[in-house]
Amino acid sequence: MTWSGRNQALNALPTQADVERMLQEAGASYTVKRVPANAVLFWEGEAHPNHYYLIEGTVEIYKVDAAYRKRAIDFYGPGAFFGFQFLTDSALPMTTARTCEDSRIIVIPRESYFKALHGSPDFADASVRYLFGLLSMQTDEVISASFYSASQRVAMLLLTLAEDLPAGSEPLLPYGNAEVAEMLGLSRNSVTASLSRLANQGIVEKRRNTIAVLDMNKLRAVAQLGAEG
Repeated sequence: MTWSGRNQALNALPTQADVERMLQEAGASYTVKRVPANAVLFWEGEAHPNHYYLIEGTVEIYKVDAAYRKRAIDFYGPGAFFGFQFLTDSALPMTTARTCEDSRIIVIPRESYFKALHGSPDFADASVRYLFGLLSMQTDEVISASFYSASQRVAMLLLTLAEDLPAGSEPLLPYGNAEVAEMLGLSRNSVTASLSRLANQGIVEKRRNTIAVLDMNKLRAVAQLGAEG
């Protein structure tokens, strides 16, 4: 997953200047837009003609099941491409995309996306590498769900999120139990029990809608036990 807001399979993501240069090089049209918090960019199952590059802000990607239960699939941060639905013939998104905060986005119409794909080798390379990165992370998530316990998966996720915080900042993760459960596809009770065990070991502390990491070394040791099986 890309809960940290970046494609973890890539060393670097294209900047806004990179993306605009590639689009202009191909003669592809695009629009830079400011989008308020809680705006839906596209709905699951409704044909949508645009592709997006996130300049700043956060976008949640989620699904709603038959019982109207929402499941967060991913959170995208600056540098993310999303809205690949028009690579299918139907152009029907499998998920819904919503801004979590005021954001700035490059909107690329379908015809312009393909124009850039064919007219800019750099854009084609960036798109293929980004899609491969997403596929790699989704494969890792399937492996994690298959082989690791709930407690190990919680520790591994917390470590990933904590390590992606800006250097020198307090290791305080802005998530509650329900959000961690959504991220991992686990029950809230499983996540609560896992966090309680970590808290009892002095590794984390639950605060109001946040999780404070008290001991990164111990958390890393627990997570590595999961990663090593």
